[in-house]
Parts: sequence; C-alpha cells; structure tokens
Amino acid sequence: MRAPAGWVGWMVLLLPAWQAWAQQAADSSRADPYGTGLGFQILLTNSGFGLGGYYHRSIATDVQFLIDLSLSAGKDEREQKFYNPITGASYIQNKANYLLLLPFQAGVQRRLWREQIADNLRPYVQFSAGPTLGWVYPYFDDRNKNNRYEPELGERIYDVFQALPKGRLHTGIGGMVVFGAYFGSSHRAAQGIRFGYMLHYFPRPVQLLEGNTPPQRFFGTPIISLTFGRLYDPRFRH
Repeated sequence: MRAPAGWVGWMVLLLPAWQAWAQQAADSSRADPYGTGLGFQILLTNSGFGLGGYYHRSIATDVQFLIDLSLSAGKDEREQKFYNPITGASYIQNKANYLLLLPFQAGVQRRLWREQIADNLRPYVQFSAGPTLGWVYPYFDDRNKNNRYEPELGERIYDVFQALPKGRLHTGIGGMVVFGAYFGSSHRAAQGIRFGYMLHYFPRPVQLLEGNTPPQRFFGTPIISLTFGRLYDPRFRH
C-alpha cells in the first residue's frame, strides 16, 4: 500500500495544534473529573480483532496527554482468503508471512463541545504517534526455502501461533487519528467507542506474499475501538 498523498503532510500540519493544546494553562475552577484514567480496548481493524490499553492524564482544561498501546494483526491488502469446500479448511492464496503490529504511541486527546453537551456524552478527538514493532513470522513450513507454498511436497500451513518463535523483528513508526466519545457520568468508570485510522511505516520493507510480489513499507487500516476504563481523580467520587 502506498501512503495517501497528503497524509504525512497533514499530520505535520497538526503538530502545532498539539503543541498549542499542551501549552494551555489549566483552569482549576473547572477541574476535569474525567481527565485522568486508564483502561483497555477491544479493537476491530481490516485484519480482525486486537487488544489495547491506554493511560491519559489531564494537562489542561479539556486536554489530556495520553499513552496508547495495542496488539493486532497486519496484512497485505492484496491478500485473498479461500475455503476448501471438501475439508472446510481456509487458506490465504500466495501468503508467505504473518505480521503482528505492536504500536506504542503518545499524543493528545481533546474533549469537544463541553459547554454544549452534558457530561454523560463526552466526544473527543485524538492524535498520537510513536514507534511500531512488527513481528513477521512464516505462514507455512517452507521446506525447500523457495518462498512458495507447495503442499505436494508436504509443506503445511501454520496456525497463527505455531510459528511465532520463528519470527523476526521489524521496527517502524506509526500514527493514529481518532474521533470518539465516552458515555455515562460516573467519575469512577469510563466506557466509550472510537473510530479512526492508523498508519504504520517500516523503513525495511515487509514481505507478506510469495514470490516476486513487492514487499510493503506502509500498512494502514480503519480502526474501531470499544473502550473500558477507570478514572482516578480523588476529588471526584460517586
């Protein structure tokens, strides 16, 4: 996948906005009972489900610094899954490797329309970026090392966990843009949903398909997250 033409430039243009938000002076008369907390997330991407965790801390009125960590699969957009009607087994044509993505990102989360919307619905926008670890490991037992799946030679497809120890590490960078909302007015628990887009870049290309298929540097996906967390401001409890 090639990066959208204006994506990187757009993120660079957003950096001054991040800085401006982080420099806002906190207004103690409007202390945010929802500003500090942590929790976990269930993710849905183009490649399936994933898990994540987060921590956010209030740094200004309506602005939180956040750390976001997740684990999910990555895939080549050219992959196609097929099912064998006789055996019921599934396979991905021309697939050579699995990819696990582990991004560790920091950024800001900005609450929107505080004055116009009651606290039981708290919409926000979030921008984050940071390093991405990619774990690439084989999709099948390539006995003759020709990077092609040949079942007639006794080569077999690994399940998603079997070949994990055979993998290799790729390091890259990533970023995410999210719009979401928290629900409920409790000052102890937080739950919500968010929609966004995540993009990863690897300087050393990642080969996920067989043969002469060009490897990829960019992996992008829409993302939907369900969020469940706990708030930690001792001034507000009910």
